[in-house]
Amino acid sequence: MRGRIVMWIVLGAAIVLVFIGAAVLLFVPVSFGWVGYATVANSASFEFSGMYPLTPERAAGALCVIVGLLLGAVVLGWVLGRRSAVRSRFRTDPSDE
Repeated sequence: MRGRIVMWIVLGAAIVLVFIGAAVLLFVPVSFGWVGYATVANSASFEFSGMYPLTPERAAGALCVIVGLLLGAVVLGWVLGRRSAVRSRFRTDPSDE
């Protein structure tokens, strides 16, 4: 019973990590300090469409997502492996008799 509670807590923490990391990764604003020094006449020559700059905050968000996904995979793998081990323990082979 205690193992199930721990499993649900770890799985919940993994889900929270994924959501918080995704929110940080997607919604943290990025400032470009060097853009203020660009010349006005040359402003249309370089655009940020398609670029996704990685700041330390966004790197932390990506790390939270990765850790959350890994925790979720570990917990689900443990649950599925435990179920198959319990089933094989109670399964009897008729050829053994």
